[in-house]
Amino acid sequence: MAHGPEPEAEGLLDLSFLTEEEQETIAEVLKRDAHLRQLEEGRVSKLRASLADPEQLKILTGDWFQEARSQRHHHAHFGSDLVRASIRRKKSSRGEQALGSDGEAEAAGKETEEEPELRLPIEKVPPERRSETQGPDVPSPYAPSKASDHQEAQAQGAPGRGGVQVDAEEMGLAWKPSQQAEKEPPPPPAQTEMASEILQNGEEDPGRGPSLDRMLSSSSSVSSLSSSTLSSSQMSLSGEVEAGAVQVQVRGSVHFALHFEPSASELRVHVIQCQGLAAARRGRSDPYVKSYLLPDKQSKRKTAVKKRNLNPVFNETLRYSIPQAELSGRVLSLSVWHRESLGRNIFLGEVEVPLDTWNWDSEPTWLPLQPRVPPSPDDLPSRGLLSLSLKYVPAGSEGAGLPESGELHFWVKEAQDLIPLRSGSLDTYIQCSVLPDDSRASRQRTRVVRRSLSPVFNHTMVYDGFGPADLRQACAELSLWDHGALTNRQLGGTRLSLGTGSSYGLQVPWMDSTPEEKQLWQTLLERPCEWVDGLLPLRTNLVPRA
Repeated sequence: MAHGPEPEAEGLLDLSFLTEEEQETIAEVLKRDAHLRQLEEGRVSKLRASLADPEQLKILTGDWFQEARSQRHHHAHFGSDLVRASIRRKKSSRGEQALGSDGEAEAAGKETEEEPELRLPIEKVPPERRSETQGPDVPSPYAPSKASDHQEAQAQGAPGRGGVQVDAEEMGLAWKPSQQAEKEPPPPPAQTEMASEILQNGEEDPGRGPSLDRMLSSSSSVSSLSSSTLSSSQMSLSGEVEAGAVQVQVRGSVHFALHFEPSASELRVHVIQCQGLAAARRGRSDPYVKSYLLPDKQSKRKTAVKKRNLNPVFNETLRYSIPQAELSGRVLSLSVWHRESLGRNIFLGEVEVPLDTWNWDSEPTWLPLQPRVPPSPDDLPSRGLLSLSLKYVPAGSEGAGLPESGELHFWVKEAQDLIPLRSGSLDTYIQCSVLPDDSRASRQRTRVVRRSLSPVFNHTMVYDGFGPADLRQACAELSLWDHGALTNRQLGGTRLSLGTGSSYGLQVPWMDSTPEEKQLWQTLLERPCEWVDGLLPLRTNLVPRA
């Protein structure tokens, strides 16, 4: 178990940026490893004194492994020797910095793909733009947003059961869905970011090891170190900064272009360059750009790392396979990070691009980097579209005094282009309530359609007891729910009413129908005994009822 010669200077790690706390953590691991090696040497010594069989002794002492290792590796030092020698060199000569490994940069660029034919000319940033982080002077390719998009209250509620469910086939309604359920492509393999494995075999002078009551197993040593050095890239969507994480003032801008290829159903994000980034460590940064196609939190893509550069040029294309109809409900998140070899990555800024208002004919765009804002799936304007038909049958309109009271029919056909909470499909159903009656007994729902982003329900619900005057005071709420094993979650919905803000003389928050929803409800009142068709967004900004 003798230590080999100390590694040469060119093979050492650059540990000049480590904090005192990080140095202490590494030292603790080295001490634990040295103590375990000391115990192992004692065990081997006892075996050599008690066993006479050379073959059995070779197996039990681990000499077979040492022989195999010497044949594969020509150097005699362990990973712990490399770390310990790097720390000693750091203490003796703080001005020098050894070159680190580029393996992380290769891993960071693993999910990217270069595309020379799509490379765009790199523009120089005007000096005034480099120092500004606000948007007025930066040309924006956004199209004007709708007035209804500014309502951002989150819908609340719980799923219920009750009411009579009638299949459309039983009523003789013949209809074929306009779009079959699509199967999303599997997400790209997520890249894991962890502490360098070289710290798992740390070594120190055996005479300086800890006492037996503090000795930990090698597995617990590894886990304790890993938990203290996990990269903050794992929490890039949380919007929260961990205690002890390095924070820098966000500055600079990012230059990128967006292109959608209809023939391949592919979104291409061309990351060109960044300018004027903040310095993360000692006046330098090792930046890379990471992207998400929200709300899918497993859609991470990365560029390669550009070392020691505050004005990095990437010229890389990040690709997403996605139907064009789903783009309107997605938000592209581009964030810039400084790559840390042993610690948490440092956030340098981000931009968020709502694709529903993006001008796809625009040129490559500069946008200023912004501080982190926690993204929320409910910030999306809608979760998809709901195709349905309505019919109001007045009392006695069918002859012989039938029906005895006015009936309101809802024919829920299908949902289109749903946006999942994560990569993959959804298990969804539609729930209907006619407000102000919000009792559980009055709620009706469709069956659950599993593993589909364009579920076909073909289901009819019937409510009775409505006169023409009642319809002017009522609001039909149809909400989309994701069915889970333990709980259900509301994804979006639509409210059909005249949108007057009041019901039977009382001010109510749920009379908040959009112009599209108001028009469909008004047409229902004007055309009794006829089916009225509608295709409405499943919006996420439904005002809570209470």
